[in-house]
Amino acid sequence: MKRIFLLLFSVLLFASCQKEDENGDLGGFWKLLKIEKLPAGHVEDTRGDDRFWAIQLELISINECLGRFQHIGDSLFVQMIQTPVNAKYYGLYSPKNERFGVRHLDRNGMVLQSDSVILTFRKF
Repeated sequence: MKRIFLLLFSVLLFASCQKEDENGDLGGFWKLLKIEKLPAGHVEDTRGDDRFWAIQLELISINECLGRFQHIGDSLFVQMIQTPVNAKYYGLYSPKNERFGVRHLDRNGMVLQSDSVILTFRKF
């Protein structure tokens, strides 16, 4: 009985130490579908490309490069620690300090807007 109690206690202890992802609908793997360049409105269809953003905990990964983000109200602030060589390919025009307005976010899709672009994603 004592061994069962110790085993149960150990399992609960390790489970309680795991950090919980509190990003809600924002967390996960996002496929970039469309880049609309502002102010001209030129639209680049990216559905056929492998352009992904991965968001978990306080980290964002774009093309195997890591960064941090903060989701505050209707804004998403992205600061890449390692800047992708082709950051604009992934919709980042100021990768060291990018601010996006969150125009739409649910469990299936996301639309972000900066001063330079509007990015449309779907959850992958």
